Amino acid sequence: MSTPMRHGPSQQGRTPSQHPAAAPTPQASTPFSNPQTAPGFSPHGPKSSPQQFKKSPAAGTTATMMGINAAAANFDSPSAAAAYNTLGMTINDLNLDNISVGGLVAAAGRTDEEDRKKRMEAVIAALWAQNSSRVSNQGLERLAIHLDLECLWESSTGVGDNAKTLVIAGQTVAVEVGITNHIVHQVALTYSDSIPSLDKHVDKASAILLKDLSLAPGQSPLTKRLTHFRANLERITNLDKLSVSPDLNCHLAIAGIWESLERLHRWDVQKLREEHTLGGISEERLRVAALCLRHGCPLMHTRGRIGLSLDYWKERRKLASTTVDTEDAKTWAILIECAAASGMVYRPVRVSDKWIGPGIEKSSLTDEEMITSTGPVLDWLEPGNTDLPHSEEARAQTGLDTKPPDVVFMATFDPPVIVSHAVAMEIYKTSATNVSLSNITFDALMFPIASASSYDPSEPREITFTQTVPTFMNNLHGQPQAEPVLKAHQNTLFIYKPVYGQILNQVPFSHPKDLIAMLPLLRQYAFLSLLLSNSLKPKEGKPTAKDEDNNSVSKTSRDEFAEFMSRSAGGDKENPSRVLKVDITLTAHPVPRLLLVFPFKSHTANLMLEIQIGGKVHIVSDNIFADDQGTVSNGAGGNRRRTPEDWANALETMEDIGAWIEIIKQKLE
Repeated sequence: MSTPMRHGPSQQGRTPSQHPAAAPTPQASTPFSNPQTAPGFSPHGPKSSPQQFKKSPAAGTTATMMGINAAAANFDSPSAAAAYNTLGMTINDLNLDNISVGGLVAAAGRTDEEDRKKRMEAVIAALWAQNSSRVSNQGLERLAIHLDLECLWESSTGVGDNAKTLVIAGQTVAVEVGITNHIVHQVALTYSDSIPSLDKHVDKASAILLKDLSLAPGQSPLTKRLTHFRANLERITNLDKLSVSPDLNCHLAIAGIWESLERLHRWDVQKLREEHTLGGISEERLRVAALCLRHGCPLMHTRGRIGLSLDYWKERRKLASTTVDTEDAKTWAILIECAAASGMVYRPVRVSDKWIGPGIEKSSLTDEEMITSTGPVLDWLEPGNTDLPHSEEARAQTGLDTKPPDVVFMATFDPPVIVSHAVAMEIYKTSATNVSLSNITFDALMFPIASASSYDPSEPREITFTQTVPTFMNNLHGQPQAEPVLKAHQNTLFIYKPVYGQILNQVPFSHPKDLIAMLPLLRQYAFLSLLLSNSLKPKEGKPTAKDEDNNSVSKTSRDEFAEFMSRSAGGDKENPSRVLKVDITLTAHPVPRLLLVFPFKSHTANLMLEIQIGGKVHIVSDNIFADDQGTVSNGAGGNRRRTPEDWANALETMEDIGAWIEIIKQKLE
């Protein structure tokens, strides 16, 4: 079966005028598109009431004075009002008061047809983004045309009487969809050129696209939508449109980065296998360790998403059941893509798979590297530039035969990472990015302020959340109970010193080593956010304390003091239903620190924790571990005394302050 591939002229990108068949359809709004719309047409603008969609009397007067037929479009329809209300716009924002039903082009007083066309395209694109079509013959074809791709229907045999194949093609890639009676049964991704570094990933990508279009067990064809398929097809289309055949293939550029990062990941796994403390660990556990402790783990087409992902942190990373591909554990990753430069002054993309030397580690070091290095020095390479041929006219004007592509590498943080201003400046410095920093505090980004409440960043802030923590208490014989006992914790977060923060979403980069340099800082704040979320935010599947468990009875200071003084050393074991009050004080600068205060024995425990670079926990100070007489295995068949470092390692494993405190109380009280 032939696969149509569009081979445009030797210039980068395409305009709608080059494709007359697709001209009536508005351009797609891709993640990196830059529609020239006015600020008033942002979909995030202020909401409007339905009354605002009626025709303005002033506009009608203006039209009458100009001698124009005022048979304007009726915007009193609730559906029209709802559509424009979704965009946060009024009719006056669109300048449609003087546009007649007979046609937009013939409107009086409008000479800038191109500006009006762009505005309407923005409206249609926003409406399209919120309403994905159902999976059907017509829905797939409309989606392809909307993304400015070629469509070709071909007959199929052996699958059914109405079996067809829709070929959706760009200039470098094509997607073939086998469909019978509006039910998809086959999807295949193919490239125009057979390149081993691309072909090795097509089966995985095709499986993801097929899952996006296939019916789930018990699902009706009437409820299957194109939402996930459309997102993945847009990513494929974005790389295709940025490519300039045959000189620049963005798909190949991304695959080249994967090749280099994958060699680095395999080297990390081998180095971990050689360490004495990690002997006997399975290959998958070594991969998870390399993901979180070394240089990350590059994955092509993973978690239902087409594209390259550099995973650098994972929830439950120290549990034996966690694997690199575990999807029920939250994963922090950097998505590596391409984007139009759009005036950004960055080194353009380079197509190469030789970003790092074959030996990974440098064999000879300079004097400066020997002094400053604390570990192995990687042998990063600088591939040559990927240039595009100039047109005859440009060659005559510049005297140059080639030009750099107007495309850069773009890193997207998934999920976005909340960091302090100092860390954000360090990240932006690594990627040579000049971005204005926000004026919002770190805690306000982590725990957003309610819209109706006033907040002064200079004032101390207090956040309270009550949760239940499963604990395995000992029975009368000193053995842990089979069923966990849920204990209520009232966690209160205090912020006394405001520190401004920043949300990291995207940064351009020119070399994979830029991303590797960011990983220790990203891990530090990824783990901090995980600890805070597990202690102060509701989590799906995790029970929260009921209101009656909070014991929110008004008490005087004398009552609280008397209750505290009367508490015995085993008070919690005698009354497990009592709410444990845990105070957490957050300091985000210069290093993230958490001060934990909670009742312990006959006094109060004070633990100062520091979340260090790389996501390591360090117990700065404490007043409870000095009397710890417990032992742990020393790895050589014997035992040694338990240290604060062992308790820090336990918190890294549990990733939950409440559960960690319960273990401390159970072992030491």
